[in-house]
Amino acid sequence: MGKYFDVSYMIQAFPQLLNYVHVTVLITVISAILGVILGSIIAIIRLKKVPVLNQLFIVFISFMRGTPFLVQLFLIYFGVPEIMSHMGLNMKNVPGLVFVYAVFTLHIAAYSAEIMRSSIDAGSPGEKEAAKSLGMTEFQSYVRIILPQAFTMSIPPLTNLVIGMLKGTALIFNVGVVDMMRKADLMG
Repeated sequence: MGKYFDVSYMIQAFPQLLNYVHVTVLITVISAILGVILGSIIAIIRLKKVPVLNQLFIVFISFMRGTPFLVQLFLIYFGVPEIMSHMGLNMKNVPGLVFVYAVFTLHIAAYSAEIMRSSIDAGSPGEKEAAKSLGMTEFQSYVRIILPQAFTMSIPPLTNLVIGMLKGTALIFNVGVVDMMRKADLMG
């Protein structure tokens, strides 16, 4: 029976794994920031019930929340270049990391749109009326009053979402991007 766990190898391999932490953290942080911003915009559009965009975003959110992350990753990584090649655009040379950022951002945007929509709805309607009575435009009342309170209420679910996406980076090796988890797997 061989050795299954070697502490000296683990200590020796740890610095090599640390070289890939930045990939995992960078994907998570950039996608989280862009996703929350995009999700907030989608939430406001959904609350305002903008005629065509509202229906499109309902379908988008339903699709993104209803399909597994790995399926979304494969659809974007393999599907978009194929569709673009039929339109005459060559996307074969685009790095896999670009598609990973796109999928993570869209995934976070779909979930954060629902989180932000419920957080904005949870705010008191009296504060919107107070902002209007003070002469604020609708944009000013959103920026100064409504969105800061909504972000405060949405911190716990958004944190859970970002932690889930951090764990989801383990799947990006399927499209050829090496992060910390893939490097550990290769070294094992």
